[in-house]
Amino acid sequence: MRLNILKIFLFLTIFSLSYGIVSAQSYDFSISNNTTIQYTTGDEHVTVKTEYIREVRNSSYYYSTQGEKVFHIPDLPKAKQYELELERQYKRDSLKVTDSNGRSISYSVEELNFGEGIYVKVPNYKQTTYGNPYKIFVEYKTHDLVKKIYNHVVLIAPALHEDTEFQQVDSSSGTRTSFSYDLKVIVDKNISDIVKVFPTKYTTQEGKDTTIYSFSSQERIGNSPYLEFGTSQIYRFELRYKTPKTDTIIPEKYSSMLKALSTNIYELSLPREFEETSQRVKIEGIFPQPSQIYKDIEGNILAKFEVPANKSSEIFITGYIFVQQDTLQNQRVIPDFPLAEYFDLISKDNGLKKYLTHTKYWEVNDSYVQQEANKMLTESKTFLELVKNDYKYINDRLEYDESKANSDNERIGAKAALMGGGSVCMEYADSMIAILRAQGIPARAALGYSNLNTLSKTNEEGSTRHQWVHIWVPGYGWLSVDPTYESNNMLIGQNIEKILWETFYNEELSNIKIYSADRTSSTDFSDYSVKVFAVYEVPNIEELLDYSDIQSVQEKNITAIDTLNTFVKTTALGKSLVILLPILSILLVLVLALSFVTYSIRRLKSRKVS
Repeated sequence: MRLNILKIFLFLTIFSLSYGIVSAQSYDFSISNNTTIQYTTGDEHVTVKTEYIREVRNSSYYYSTQGEKVFHIPDLPKAKQYELELERQYKRDSLKVTDSNGRSISYSVEELNFGEGIYVKVPNYKQTTYGNPYKIFVEYKTHDLVKKIYNHVVLIAPALHEDTEFQQVDSSSGTRTSFSYDLKVIVDKNISDIVKVFPTKYTTQEGKDTTIYSFSSQERIGNSPYLEFGTSQIYRFELRYKTPKTDTIIPEKYSSMLKALSTNIYELSLPREFEETSQRVKIEGIFPQPSQIYKDIEGNILAKFEVPANKSSEIFITGYIFVQQDTLQNQRVIPDFPLAEYFDLISKDNGLKKYLTHTKYWEVNDSYVQQEANKMLTESKTFLELVKNDYKYINDRLEYDESKANSDNERIGAKAALMGGGSVCMEYADSMIAILRAQGIPARAALGYSNLNTLSKTNEEGSTRHQWVHIWVPGYGWLSVDPTYESNNMLIGQNIEKILWETFYNEELSNIKIYSADRTSSTDFSDYSVKVFAVYEVPNIEELLDYSDIQSVQEKNITAIDTLNTFVKTTALGKSLVILLPILSILLVLVLALSFVTYSIRRLKSRKVS
């Protein structure tokens, strides 16, 4: 699954000018394109206002009334066409173009191809002379720059393109023009606590009713400013597995008397706890009652369900997942060890060795993977620097393949992905795990659900699983890193827009197991679905259950009784024994009874003779 990444660039149109004789001063002209994004708590849109100011600083020049200024309003990348059409209409309906006195100015709108945005063309309405600035204000509303899930709000602003220039010199006249593209994001005091700001260089200004976050032009080059508010989220999950009828021999009337005659056993993973986001799980309902709940060595929660094999059935589990993150002011620090110190600490923990091994899809020992891993290793001095260099390397080498995401999505492994193979989140994570392990950094696969939203914005067929990376950090624990999020604003550390379901130190990416005496596919999960969506609150929270309230949760330890139970109920030989043993028992009883009767008759006759 690809994260819904908003990476919008502001494209700028620069027009050539006719100049006269050059005067000796710093700049002859200055042009400001300053943008304000204002958000009011509770809204699902922002108001964008661009202030265009053109000034003549050299009295020898002026701008004529000829020509026009073109403003670019971007589309949301990767959006569907009908979504773009609706959002463009919303922007056009709210569009205002005014002068410095608030008077409306005539303009025209040019619709570009979907995904390219729209142009707002404003003819020059007056001359621009020395001491008489020319101003245009363009204002519109959009949903593109905000994601709101109850009290959790993310605001994103457009980045400036990498080739944006802040000064130009006319080749014929030598006149110089300066450009600025400053940004302000304004929020009210009712918004949740701030938890993240990117880029990290910014200024704040506290007002009576608002807070203003300001970003300079230089900080916006290639960086989409990002502000996140809200420290907690609640998600509801609904797991549904429609188990098929696999046994066409044993009638239901017989299995209702003896379930072992026709039983399939399903082993499923359930959402787990996770320290980094204080993730905890509460169960609302679980049907049927699991025969076992246990925790594996990774901390994953696994449950076994015994369902009829001779009729269709359903496993249905509902509950809530609670996640939290720190405020910006009290943010948990990720230790940034010098590499030598980090590796020394890792070497002392034998339990981490399994997170460094070579597997089919994490080709740690491959010469190419080793070569690439060493490049970043030699360029880095600290642990976090190395992780960020690896992240950037993965982003630079891999390209997300939308067609693969919408297909059967065959897993190709780290090496093939690094060499140009089609990649989705699985390959991004596999590649980074292989690189990290080749560098001696313990890493594992994390599976869960990401980019979550409310029920109305969640796919009816279920949520799409997402894969990312966990890295072991002494003194911190497992650190989440999601390289599929392609941005300078790297997704490292706490994130409450995703929930963790299960983790793997080996190449397996599923804990689902099916035990059946009948012919059935152990890899066909078409009738398995998980839906995860945000909720504002939990009704009757005191009635929710911990796993331990349902069954005693034990460490996974397969006993002889477990093996025998599975053998008897889910193998052909076991089922034969279930059928034959009662018959043999009855025959044995009859034989014994007959023998006893025969013996008794013989003794009776013997007494009469005597």
